[in-house]
Amino acid sequence: MKILKIIMFFVIVYLLSVFTGYFSTIDYQETVSSSCLECSLLRDVFILPVFSSIVLTFLFFVLKKILKKRMLTSAIILVLFIVFGLLNNYYIFADRISAWSSFSLESEIIGVVDDSYVYLLISAVILFVILMRLNIFNSNPVLLQETTQFHE
Repeated sequence: MKILKIIMFFVIVYLLSVFTGYFSTIDYQETVSSSCLECSLLRDVFILPVFSSIVLTFLFFVLKKILKKRMLTSAIILVLFIVFGLLNNYYIFADRISAWSSFSLESEIIGVVDDSYVYLLISAVILFVILMRLNIFNSNPVLLQETTQFHE
């Protein structure tokens, strides 16, 4: 059951990261990547979140054991999810937009945050709800037990 929870958490984080990355950078779909001239935006959007999803999954289950507080663990994971989402989107922005032009670091950061904040907030809220609703925190799943009452 624990492996299933790990896989489920990884898939949820990965899908939310792909959602965020795709809709945040959809305007760059026609631009050429400076690091790979034949690579599509979809390739970057699907590959970049793999590393961050693995790291977040590992950190989630480590923090869950160490902190043992649902709200604190969820808050740390949400902050890290947002940071990784911004870093993934920054990489795509730097590779497809600012590599072909002259941008300052401040302009790059503003551009990434401006493109990403809506989808990143939506994904973060969904992740928070999932963390609060799912039974990922409990190590022992609650089993429904059939009870019978005897009347004499």
